[in-house]
Amino acid sequence: MKRLSILLLSLVCISLLSAELVDRIIAKVGSDIVLQSDLERQILQMRSAGVDISKIEPVQVLQQMLEEKIMLQKAQELDLQVDATRIRTYAQNYLTQTKSRYPSTEAFNADLVRMKVTEEELLEYYIEQITNNALTEMLLERYISSKISIEENELRSFYAETRDTLAVKPITWKIGMIMREIGASEESGNAQLQAIRALKARLDAGEDFAALASAESDCPSKARGGDLGFFGRGMMVAPFEEAAFNLGVGEISDIVQTQFGYHIIKVTETRGNEIRASHILKMLSPTDADSSAARNLMESIRAQFISGSKSFAELAAEYSQDTETASSGGVIGEFSAEELPELFSVALLRTPVGQMTEVLEHEGMLYLMSRVEELPQRLFDFEEVRQQIYDYLFSQKQAEAYNTWMQELMQENFVQIIP
Repeated sequence: MKRLSILLLSLVCISLLSAELVDRIIAKVGSDIVLQSDLERQILQMRSAGVDISKIEPVQVLQQMLEEKIMLQKAQELDLQVDATRIRTYAQNYLTQTKSRYPSTEAFNADLVRMKVTEEELLEYYIEQITNNALTEMLLERYISSKISIEENELRSFYAETRDTLAVKPITWKIGMIMREIGASEESGNAQLQAIRALKARLDAGEDFAALASAESDCPSKARGGDLGFFGRGMMVAPFEEAAFNLGVGEISDIVQTQFGYHIIKVTETRGNEIRASHILKMLSPTDADSSAARNLMESIRAQFISGSKSFAELAAEYSQDTETASSGGVIGEFSAEELPELFSVALLRTPVGQMTEVLEHEGMLYLMSRVEELPQRLFDFEEVRQQIYDYLFSQKQAEAYNTWMQELMQENFVQIIP
């Protein structure tokens, strides 16, 4: 392989430095050929795609092209298929992202002219690369990844041999959280229920659905007379969907309750497996009084902690609405200063360890946070780095297996460099 690389390097360098360039075959892989212009086009397309080719030797590009051709021949031999429509969509999205990095369309087009590449050629390059990557992943999974195994003793041996060279884990803290939603009170809910009942009575008396929705609904769809457009199953919350799909065209539902509030639904049209419906919504949203009550409760929880009458863990178990952490003392995890949740990092760092922050609010939720325990600098435990060790050993074995497999494929295929 070393000799092959030297030959390739010599070939490419001589070609690129030549004052008079004539297109010609520079390599063969089985029945496929690689032209000098193919190599140059690949380099230009890589540059157009944002790849820093100043750090890549032409011989590396050619080597990659040879390997891709070998892989594609193997994929064709196995009749592997990809979803061409999805790949074109991915490629078009990636092209859009590439264009968005330019200050203007004119600047993008000027760069294409400078690179001697058209937009369509760049798109085709993306399609080719995404297709090749997909086929490569399928081949790697079949011949390499699925055959790699990492045993427990390998993980532990690697940890034992390298633990002293691992980065020291910085000071961390166990972070506690008590969370409560600012929700609508029972009184507020009852008021909305009475309001929707009154609207239902007006509909039963013959009032126009669209006119009533425009005047009384709490949903933005009121601007369209409550029209939600067409939708299929699985697109709406379950109670709403169940009621809507049980209605005939022109029928109006009874009052339906969801997490958003109280609805009255009317089906206006059907189309295949879809229906078109309108609704009137009286939203279950907290009033100012509800918000004040929720905050007062959190202040009382904080007062209990400050007085020492209850621990953070006891208060979390009693009051926190985060069901995943309430039963474990409210602890959401162990974090260093850089890893603290961004929303709460300032408040946490200015609050002494073992104390509780002021009441924090974000998007309708209230929080009390604490650095409940400080953990000193130390070496990472095995379990903390198990996944990283696994990934590292897996990637090593994968690279070794790939190189061996690629050498076998090159021997099986007729690879020729044309001097």
